[in-house]
Amino acid sequence: MPKLPVTRRWLTRAGLAAGATNGWIAAALAQGAGTSGLLRIGMAAPNTTLDPHLQNNAPNNAVASHIFDTLVTNDAASHSTPGLAESWRLTDDTHWEFTLREARFTDGAPFTAEDAIASIRRATDIPSTASFRTYTRSVKSMSAPGPRRLLVKTDGPDPLLLNSLSRVRVIAAGRAGAGTSDYNNGTAAIGTGPFVLRENVPGSYIRLARNDAWWGPRLPWSEVVLRMVTDDGGRLAALLSGDLDLIEAVPSQSASRVRSSPRFHLIRGISSRFVHVNLDVHRDVTPFAAGPDGRPLPANPFKDLRVRRALNLAINRQAMVERVMEGDAVAASQFLPKGQPGTSDRLEVPPFEPDRARALLAEAGYPNGFRMTLHGPNDRYVNDAKIVQAIAQMWSRIGIETRAEVMPWSVYASRGPRGEFSAGLAAWGVNTGETSNPLKALCATWDRDAGMGASNAGRYSNAEVDRLVLEALRTMDEARRNAMLAEASRLVFEDVAILPLHHEVSVWAGRRDVTYQTRNDQYTLAMGVGRS
Repeated sequence: MPKLPVTRRWLTRAGLAAGATNGWIAAALAQGAGTSGLLRIGMAAPNTTLDPHLQNNAPNNAVASHIFDTLVTNDAASHSTPGLAESWRLTDDTHWEFTLREARFTDGAPFTAEDAIASIRRATDIPSTASFRTYTRSVKSMSAPGPRRLLVKTDGPDPLLLNSLSRVRVIAAGRAGAGTSDYNNGTAAIGTGPFVLRENVPGSYIRLARNDAWWGPRLPWSEVVLRMVTDDGGRLAALLSGDLDLIEAVPSQSASRVRSSPRFHLIRGISSRFVHVNLDVHRDVTPFAAGPDGRPLPANPFKDLRVRRALNLAINRQAMVERVMEGDAVAASQFLPKGQPGTSDRLEVPPFEPDRARALLAEAGYPNGFRMTLHGPNDRYVNDAKIVQAIAQMWSRIGIETRAEVMPWSVYASRGPRGEFSAGLAAWGVNTGETSNPLKALCATWDRDAGMGASNAGRYSNAEVDRLVLEALRTMDEARRNAMLAEASRLVFEDVAILPLHHEVSVWAGRRDVTYQTRNDQYTLAMGVGRS
């Protein structure tokens, strides 16, 4: 195919007048998914950057997957399959050898092992509030004996290296020094992936063209538009009116409207997303808690286990699943449902016991409760704003007067990981199929250099949890590793390091002639969309 140049001339930026662009998007919306090969997808949460290494979150990673490949691909069931590495072998517990496939970047440059090395280093070193270093921390050294051979030495046995490498998207070594702005405006957003970036209007839409030189299977869509439609009702209305072909995160209360139309259908899949609440258990004084009279509290109440247990027992999870989620969730006791690798058989879904919660508050020295704010996004997780409001009401009923404050994901995604809040709604896609990943990221003691606790917003720290997680991450024997992870999980949730809520059931809706292969990680990828 003719090479598509990447220049500032045709890339649309947020600040440009949108006359020509609006004309194009209007024409695209009118065409629909048909013989034109145009696919229009409604995304529930906007990505915050096109820099593939800046901020590790699902919206960013899903969008980046269209443009950039990874050495190893995480498939729909979270299994490691060949990507830019067509094969690999473990020569001993710490030495991996990868054979790389022949591929080219969309500017025509060949992909080599040096590009893979530069990408892993950049993902490790770039300053970030949600770093990819959690996936690269075990890499001790890398070398390229030839353009298609990559040698990786880890600082100890790493049973999850393949899965970790599926998170690091590959850029050209020559662009490793490019800044985030160069990726966002498109000049550096050049990968080997299935699509080529054509336009990026942050917060509005991204336009992609099929890369016919891609090494993977030929895709049915010559052009893809990823439209950011954060309003649930607006996203559904755009589908039903014919302006979109597929949407993600269908509101449970709106599913009946899709079912009632012969032109559309629902697509459901159980996800690995674990929804929970973070608590500030680190600071001596926390910013969003006050006494009943509104005066600042002299001590952080969330450092007291009795207060954390009270908050946990005040949440009616079954009511949340039935009423707020309308059945599109499963109440959670830990990171994954019991019985899956690395879970504890000693953990149950926390019971709803408001009287016991009030007694615990009195024991902790808060017989009259206190005031607090629960923060969360309003356009990221399924029913996120409603979840925040429901929990705030439940906590208020046990004497903790709770204010719900929500904000766009583009704001929350940067503030939450920095630990700005006293309590915040969060979620984690447990995409390794076992629990070392969330334990390492969410509950290990924060250590940037070691890549531990990268998303530990509450700065929880437990030396025994750290020991178990670190040992598990060096254990190649699966049974031994899972036993250690199960014990670490038990310690975390018995200590109420975070408050488990539920596992999401993902729901997409599309035109009757559009299919989608659902994924455990909940990503919406044009590569998984087909025609029936």
